[in-house]
Amino acid sequence: MLVFAEVSDIISPKGDRCMSIKNIRSIEDLVTLLVERRKELGISQGDLARLSDLSINGISKFESNHGEREVKLSTLLKLSKFLGFKIQLEFEE
Repeated sequence: MLVFAEVSDIISPKGDRCMSIKNIRSIEDLVTLLVERRKELGISQGDLARLSDLSINGISKFESNHGEREVKLSTLLKLSKFLGFKIQLEFEE
């Protein structure tokens, strides 16, 4: 299972940033979450491609694949940096 912790701009009473935890169980869930976040931030596919050092073609294919293709961890790390996510992997026993 892949876990995304979204770092929020909301500051807690203790001065800490709040996080929203999202469990991702499929690539389709992941694509949906990342597309929603990109749109929330008002970032175009082209902007995200430039910021994350990925191709716009790659971003477009990723967003339109609806879970049909696997995604490299290196790509997720690049995307998460600019979309405000922290990635945590949990291994099943």
